[in-house]
Amino acid sequence: MSHLEDISLKVEQFYTALDKDLTTFQTQAKYSCIAGCSKCCTSPNIEASILELLPYAFYLYKNNSAEIVYDRLLLNNSPICNLYQPLQTTKQKGGCSSYTHRALICRLFGFSFTRNKTGESTLLTCTTIKDTYPKISESLNIQAKKGLSVPLATNYYNQLTDIDYNLSKQQFPINEAMRLAIEMILNHYHYSEPFGEDIKNAS
Repeated sequence: MSHLEDISLKVEQFYTALDKDLTTFQTQAKYSCIAGCSKCCTSPNIEASILELLPYAFYLYKNNSAEIVYDRLLLNNSPICNLYQPLQTTKQKGGCSSYTHRALICRLFGFSFTRNKTGESTLLTCTTIKDTYPKISESLNIQAKKGLSVPLATNYYNQLTDIDYNLSKQQFPINEAMRLAIEMILNHYHYSEPFGEDIKNAS
């Protein structure tokens, strides 16, 4: 296993633990994202680091899709995440086409907390969730101020940084981060052939 592949595996393991934490919190808090809503997916301001998209880049490479997606990203001038796929139905507005490989903010948003200017923990979520669950949102913020143990977004970003500082230190627009991650993987296996083909065949 190459060093880069080892890093990607650690990110996947980190995501697995994170998703478990947030699922536990979501179950205890008794609220969820609104069915059919994908407003956060259509935000033009989503950013991510190369490290966050590394597992996605490996996935594409192993499935012989890396160059196709890379070329698509080069031609894509939209700020909307390339993974967002609108669905032509009245009930569902769209969603992530590769949910397993979504970026860190996509996992944290809605079910984690951030620190405000006074250092208090506040729910990191959207107005749609706040409007749908006003009592729950208010109660969670009050409990967090009183010392309730909540998932802090900064803690998870720090854990990601611990995996690889250089690949996590800079945030890029989501599609640029995706393109750079794929580019890194393609360059890695281009210069390490024939091992790259072995990786594909083993998947």
